[in-house]
Amino acid sequence: MSQTDQSLAGGVCDLESGVCALPGDSAALPGATAGHPVPEVGLTRITYVTDPICSACWILEPAWRSLTERYRDLIDVRHVYGGLLRGWQGFHDAGNGIRRPEDVAHHWDEFAQISGQPINSSVWWSDPIDSSYPPSIALAAVRRLAPEHEEAYLRRLREELFLDGRNIAAPGLLEALVAELGLDVASYRRLIENGEAEAEFERDLVRTHELGARGFPTLILEGPDGRVVLHGWIQPDRLENTFLTVSGAARRPVVSSIGEAADRLGTGTSLEYAALTGHSVTEVEELLTRAGATSRPVGKGRAWSPKQRNRR
Repeated sequence: MSQTDQSLAGGVCDLESGVCALPGDSAALPGATAGHPVPEVGLTRITYVTDPICSACWILEPAWRSLTERYRDLIDVRHVYGGLLRGWQGFHDAGNGIRRPEDVAHHWDEFAQISGQPINSSVWWSDPIDSSYPPSIALAAVRRLAPEHEEAYLRRLREELFLDGRNIAAPGLLEALVAELGLDVASYRRLIENGEAEAEFERDLVRTHELGARGFPTLILEGPDGRVVLHGWIQPDRLENTFLTVSGAARRPVVSSIGEAADRLGTGTSLEYAALTGHSVTEVEELLTRAGATSRPVGKGRAWSPKQRNRR
């Protein structure tokens, strides 16, 4: 086992800071960005240090989706997977009372209550995730195979975990989601089996250290007008204002049409739809119901699946 692997035994999430941190470290540090230069032609690069099982990253989704849907043409996103949970052997977070997988369920329920973003925590009781490395390696494989689909694949993993309570470390599920995106499963499997995907993920682990990012989510925004590092889950207004500051872009309106919002988001929580449209959760649920969208309960919230339209 490499020195890097030994240092990434597991991670914990703090309710006050909204950061899922790697063990033995404080929250992310605003270190220099290594490797990639600032994009040209006025684009703002956002380096998003994350992990597919990071609950704080899931809570960031309303702000993240609102920003990326409205300013997509002005943003260059690079995901870096930092390895939140290598495994449970020897893991113990005394501060949060987490020693076993089922302890995470209570922690996620608290996160959902505080944030309003619903979480299905049942996976920690029914089919606990042993490690976040398998889905991270799968994401690295998709990046190598079809980088334009990487973000969509990450979103589907998060939906399966946080909305449906499924174990996203299961190889069969990882392959099924690759097929769902219309990608070549045989090519994906080769990247997994020949070690190329794992090597790509290991480069992300190194990059995480180079960036000084010791907690998730960490967002490093680099644009024509500056550079800012954000840590933890934040409100949509703060993320948008920070982006506008570093990009120099003009503020864009929210998506006023619930039909357009449905075309953009597809499956989403009430809070995600509210962030994109500027409506309250109550208002957006009424609008989605009138538009014929179906919903299901997730924890104390709801997830929506709109009627099929001309989805992008």
